[in-house]
Amino acid sequence: MGLNAQLVEETTYPGYVFAQSPRNVYWEMTIACDLECKHCRASAIPHRDALELNTEEGRALLRDVKEMGSMIILTGGDPMKRPDLFELIGYARQIALPLSITPSTTPTLTREAVGKFKELGVAAMGTSLDGPDATVHDTFRGVPGTFQNSMNALSWAREFNIPVQINTTVTSETLPHLAAMYDLLSQDFAPPVRRWSLFLLVPVGRGEGLGIPAAEEVEELCSWVYETAKDAPFHVGTVEAPHYRRYWFQRRLADGVSAEDLRKQAMRMGFGIRDGNGVIFVSHKGEVYPAGFLPHPLLGNVRDRTLSSIYRTSPYLEELRNMDLLKGKCGRCEFRWLCGGSRARAYGMTGDPMESDPFCAYEPAD
Repeated sequence: MGLNAQLVEETTYPGYVFAQSPRNVYWEMTIACDLECKHCRASAIPHRDALELNTEEGRALLRDVKEMGSMIILTGGDPMKRPDLFELIGYARQIALPLSITPSTTPTLTREAVGKFKELGVAAMGTSLDGPDATVHDTFRGVPGTFQNSMNALSWAREFNIPVQINTTVTSETLPHLAAMYDLLSQDFAPPVRRWSLFLLVPVGRGEGLGIPAAEEVEELCSWVYETAKDAPFHVGTVEAPHYRRYWFQRRLADGVSAEDLRKQAMRMGFGIRDGNGVIFVSHKGEVYPAGFLPHPLLGNVRDRTLSSIYRTSPYLEELRNMDLLKGKCGRCEFRWLCGGSRARAYGMTGDPMESDPFCAYEPAD
């Protein structure tokens, strides 16, 4: 085994590390949302679904997540549309469950609500931003005034000292604006921004009709992220773009970083975590899927079995965690355990979650 292959192996979490407990559980509390975002994974609607988990079922889910030792991220739709939201947050903190929230930036998110997040002990707040100004962002989100709502949310987060993760969906439409967005965030909102996550489009939900970057453009994006992250006042990372891990690894080696430092840095970056392996998704109806962007297959429902039981015993998750079962060039790639490609994108674009990720430009040696 060559040095690079050995280092790849040593800087990747083995599959069994997250076999018993995910790092993060994403709960889609509701499908209701007042925005009309072009990329919406959930194809959200304005009203709530009568089949949503009720308050007591939500409490049971929170207790189970606590038992697993995981963190829960409240998402949607818009969690603010749930009248029992603060009751559930309070219960989570009562049982010492770490919790973050990603509310939609609509008039439902008020200064008082952000202050309540702080009072209850919410660890972090996610805020979506898909353009550096109202023209780009509001067009993408489908509702005028959304950009200003996001700016208000960031100002309130700073006021109440709540860490923020900015979530940006990268499509062919938003890609040209990333540099301007970085300037806005780094100059005006650091703090409260602790992390800027670039979500590389997965064509599910309403996102099926959006323009997708070419694989070569994604490789250029990796280069931009790598250079920008060096001096950024917050962490700059990618979501559903695990090939950045391969790019980062190659660049760090080329920059002369030692093997020991590579191992330490890779652990902090979460190498090896992927859909169904370190993360798991619960829909508003209690359905369990490997990830929000990977709604296949249906693993079970928390109304019938606990999430912990589903996560720990699913044969499909065992298969999904085995990167030696990947097909095509992903299956041949020496970085498959470090990267693994986006299983969600493979499913969304080919119908097979074990196929190669179409957004990756890297060609492994035969």
